[in-house]
Amino acid sequence: MLVKKNIGFTLLEILITITIIGILAAVATPSFITFIKRDRLVTNSNQLHSVFKFARSEAIKRDQTTFLKVENNQWLAKTAINSTQTTLNVFEITHSSISVDLKDIEVTSSGELDKTYQILVSDSDSTTADFVLCILQSGQSWLAEDPEIC
Repeated sequence: MLVKKNIGFTLLEILITITIIGILAAVATPSFITFIKRDRLVTNSNQLHSVFKFARSEAIKRDQTTFLKVENNQWLAKTAINSTQTTLNVFEITHSSISVDLKDIEVTSSGELDKTYQILVSDSDSTTADFVLCILQSGQSWLAEDPEIC
């Protein structure tokens, strides 16, 4: 005698599976949103730091002063090439929730600056830690989550 087996899922099994997936998604969403916010801050901080290091290396390589100028909410690395101010690199904020306290900086041909700088990268959200680009007068720089480290 042949026994016929039903292959498939019952409606109750499908509803239970969908409910479990919904609960897991609801639990994971807040941490995923925090991850996205932190990633935005890290990305902008790293790009900012990269533009500063590029401007410093260009000043040393070219043996001439390089300027980091704030124009239209961008940070432009500029230097004189054939008596014309030429933009070598640009930092632009990648997301509207991020704010960066950009400053005009002059980097001498030896890679030094006139003073120390702290440039804040923030998203004005208390759930994520802000970053600070710390720049010493000697030209050394690093990123920190705590402004006191600068």
